[in-house]
Amino acid sequence: MMGTFQRLRSIAVVTAGLALATPAMAGQTLTYSEYGPERAILGTTLNKFAQDLRDATDGDLTVRITYGGALIALRDVLRGLGDGVADMGTVVAVSTPVELFNFRVGDLPMGSSDPWVGMKVMQELAATNPTIRREFADQNLRLIANFTTTAVVLICTEPLKTLADLKGRKVRSNPPHSFAFEHFGAISTSVAFTDVYQSLDRGLIDCAQTYIPSIIPYRHFEVAKHVTLLDFGQNLGLATAINERRFQRLTADQQAKLLDAADRLSVNTARLNIDTIASARAQLENSYGVTFHTLSPEDHARLLDAGKITVDAFLEKGDPAVLDQFMALQAKYRAELETEGYPWTRK
Repeated sequence: MMGTFQRLRSIAVVTAGLALATPAMAGQTLTYSEYGPERAILGTTLNKFAQDLRDATDGDLTVRITYGGALIALRDVLRGLGDGVADMGTVVAVSTPVELFNFRVGDLPMGSSDPWVGMKVMQELAATNPTIRREFADQNLRLIANFTTTAVVLICTEPLKTLADLKGRKVRSNPPHSFAFEHFGAISTSVAFTDVYQSLDRGLIDCAQTYIPSIIPYRHFEVAKHVTLLDFGQNLGLATAINERRFQRLTADQQAKLLDAADRLSVNTARLNIDTIASARAQLENSYGVTFHTLSPEDHARLLDAGKITVDAFLEKGDPAVLDQFMALQAKYRAELETEGYPWTRK
């Protein structure tokens, strides 16, 4: 019997064929598949994006967002978007490690942990680097906005105060960060981010790689009360993509306004992440009984050194020019932040 995804794909192919036979029409609706909940930061800014686009086009172009992976499961998003099951969606590179291998340079544990810097780096990289542009084009996709998870932290059921505490712990983490954790004896366990709560609750894992703005929306604090700050980079392989054929069927004016709204989506998400980190930490400590831990300077230096393992692993298959441009852009936008501040604070 044909599975749900295959049925949706068949419907999408037929629909796409009909669409190609007719000219672009006004009042179009773009469907969007989002894996996370509407209450999360990305859900909040996606809703603002949809309203922004509706206003900018006087209702000519609207976005209908489906949350919680209900339209396309996270593991199928890349294929689903490319096939037209949805017009747009949030793509997570760690879920498509082969197809978007070079795009995952943004997940390396290096560079700034600032959300705005990371977002700007990846936006320019994805717009100008031929290797990454080709990765998306090969999937019939176009990247139009970039996001960040914010800085990587570990949330655990028991305190993790030193790197020695990693030994023997079952840790849900993403490559490339998982390579460094394994170096200190952690046991990597494959768990979808949406399943972290249940896995911590049932004792299937002891710790999970997560991010301060995500802990409250996903309610991880209910099953784990210890967060270790790492200052070990952020996951930047996170983006909004649109089916390329669908994009090309939009009018030139619709395309321009969609891209403008997508750029504002990226900036708004970075800003909300920055604003949320401090307030979320205070709430976690004061209202939910979460304890925050930091590594000693010596352990932090050892962790950063272990991060070189992940760079070597990337370069075994990745394009060195991608890494070089990534690091050059890191320096560019860190310098801009230091001299000019955030765009929303500039006069």
